[in-house]
Amino acid sequence: MKDVRKADPAVRRQVVLVLVITTCVEALLIVGLRLYHDPLRDWILSGPGTSAQRVKLVFLLLASAIISPLLALAVYLWSLGGRILRAREFPPPGVRVIRDTPVITGERAVFRGRLLQGLALSCGIASVVLGLLVWRLASYFSRHAT
Repeated sequence: MKDVRKADPAVRRQVVLVLVITTCVEALLIVGLRLYHDPLRDWILSGPGTSAQRVKLVFLLLASAIISPLLALAVYLWSLGGRILRAREFPPPGVRVIRDTPVITGERAVFRGRLLQGLALSCGIASVVLGLLVWRLASYFSRHAT
C-alpha cells in the first residue's frame, strides 16, 4: 500500500485566506489606478524638469509589484525542489499539504525536484527579462514625457 500524506485542514484554510486577501488587494489596486489615473498623470507632467524622473519612478513601482511575487515564487520553488532532492521524497518530510497526497520516492521524486528547480530558474529568468523590458519602456516614455 502506498504511503499517503494526509491533508491538513488548517493549511487549506490558510491558502484560501491568502488567495481571498490577495484577490481583494489586487482588486483595490486596479480600482485605485482607475480612480487616480488623471491625478497621477497630472503629477507626472506637472514638473517639466522632473517628468522623466517621475515616469521612471512610476514604472519602477509597477515593475516591483510585478516582479517581486515572481522572484518570491522562484525562491520558494528552488527551496522546495532542493528539499525534495535531499529527501528523495515528494512531498518532502515536514511539508503540510492541502489534500491527501501520495508520497513519491526515488527517481520519480528526484525528477519532480529537478523539475521544480527548473521552473524556479525559469521564473527567475522571466523576472529579469521583465525588469529589463520595463526599464526600456520607462526609458522610452521618460524621453517622450518632456
